[in-house]
Amino acid sequence: MKNLVFLLSLILLLLPGCSNDVGDLNEELDNPLDAAQLECGLPALAFSPNQYDVAVGGSFITDIYLIDSTESEQWYGGVKTVVNYNPNKLELIQINAGDLSDGSVPLFFADDTTDGRIEIISIFVSSDSSGINGSNNILLAELEFLSLTEGADSLLFERTANDSCMVISTSCELVDPDDELVPIRDYGDGVVNAQ
Repeated sequence: MKNLVFLLSLILLLLPGCSNDVGDLNEELDNPLDAAQLECGLPALAFSPNQYDVAVGGSFITDIYLIDSTESEQWYGGVKTVVNYNPNKLELIQINAGDLSDGSVPLFFADDTTDGRIEIISIFVSSDSSGINGSNNILLAELEFLSLTEGADSLLFERTANDSCMVISTSCELVDPDDELVPIRDYGDGVVNAQ
C-alpha cells in the first residue's frame, strides 16, 4: 500500500511537467546564420540577430557575418561591406573588427563619414597568403547603434536588385586570397523596431 501511494504521488508530481505547450517552431528556428534561412544560396552576408526590438534612447549591438556552407572549400582573402541605415533614426556609436582581420597583420578599415552609410573593409593577411576557410560563419564586424526615435528602420547591405535573388549591382565585395571576386549570393538585412 505504501508503494502504491508513493507511486501515485510520483505520477501526480511528474504529470504536470510532461504537458508541453508546443508553439510555432518557425519562430524558434529562425537563426539568420542558418544557411537554410537563405533563399539565394551561399556565400552570403547577414546581420545577426536580424531583428532588434529596442527602446528609444537604447543601444544595441549587431554582428555582420560571412555565411558559407560547413562543407565549403572556398578560401577568402577579404570583404567589403557597405551598410545603409536612416541617420534620423539610428546613430552609429562604434565599429569593431571581426575574425576575418585576425591574420598576422590585420587590416580593418571602417568609413562612417557619410551619414547613414558605413563602409567596412576587412582583409585577412598572413605570412603564407592562404586566406581564411569559409567552412564556418565568419564574423566580419560588430556594430553598435543608438536608437534615436520611435519607429522601424532597416540595416541594409547596399545593392540594387530586380527581385530577392537577382542583384544588378552591389557595393559589397568578396574576394579570395588571389584577389579574385567571389559572387555574393544572398544578403540578410536587419530590421530595427524602436518603441
